[in-house]
Amino acid sequence: MATYDGDPFVAEQLQSFAVQTRLPDELVVCDDGSRDDTVAQLESFAKRAPFEVRVVRNPQRLGPSANFEKAVSLCSGEILFLADQDDVWNPHKIERLCGVLEAEPEVGAVFSNGLVADSELCSLGTDLWEAQFFTPLEQREVREGRVVEVFLKHVVAAGTTLAFRTGYRDLYLPFPDLRDCHDAWIAFVIAAVSEFRIIDEDLITYRVHGSNQFGLHKLSLREQLAQARKQLEVGAFAYAVDFFTAARERLGGAVDETEGGRIFPLIDAKVEHSRVRDEMSARLLARAPVILKEMLAGRYGRYSYGVKSIAQDIFLRGL
Repeated sequence: MATYDGDPFVAEQLQSFAVQTRLPDELVVCDDGSRDDTVAQLESFAKRAPFEVRVVRNPQRLGPSANFEKAVSLCSGEILFLADQDDVWNPHKIERLCGVLEAEPEVGAVFSNGLVADSELCSLGTDLWEAQFFTPLEQREVREGRVVEVFLKHVVAAGTTLAFRTGYRDLYLPFPDLRDCHDAWIAFVIAAVSEFRIIDEDLITYRVHGSNQFGLHKLSLREQLAQARKQLEVGAFAYAVDFFTAARERLGGAVDETEGGRIFPLIDAKVEHSRVRDEMSARLLARAPVILKEMLAGRYGRYSYGVKSIAQDIFLRGL
């Protein structure tokens, strides 16, 4: 668990750990220099928790991904869960996810769905999979073993719904030096070397509030347009180039020849598609042939959001 200024929500999250039908063996919390009451609440919980709790205070602020990396590196169990400070776990979460991994040794990771709620834990009328556009077709593809293909479009395994094996620690640690990459990184590299499972149950309540960094809810058309503009502003496609290039390098010696022959061309195509989109001209006449080429190659459908991404490149660039 990674924390930073988690008051007033961290107490509810901690309590949801304590009422699990299968208790955790340990809770490792790395606090990233909280200035509020978070550490005091953590230490108070540690005294009464029915399992071991280790609270580590970082001498210097690391940021979310590096803080999670530190917490993951300090865990000793065989199955790990990532926990945000402001969610609430369903009482059966650990039991359900561990049950999958223990019953199927070939499975490296599993993630669930989750309810999206406001700051008072009232439902916002959607779930995580819907909010992330994880469609029924993609869910079927994951169940049929095509998880890498889905994750190349978007890594929909939210960290707070994920359980994974520490046996892959040498593969996913250290995290690449990229912003907020920890959950997507863990999910993608494990998916490339093992089987993956999903559970369509709301095993967490994901709280959306004013100060959380990764708020999710069902987006209106206007919000989708704003999000598409923001992707262009923050360099999302250059980020994808860096992320999947790093994954390709990390997986180089971990994937067998047969699987590598299938996966590496897909990763390379994702990198090239992202690079092309990142470098598109602001002038429509100059980028139109590039857009057409990507359309004819089918890469918008395989590695982006299809028609929505085509419209993004046609209408939103250069504005």
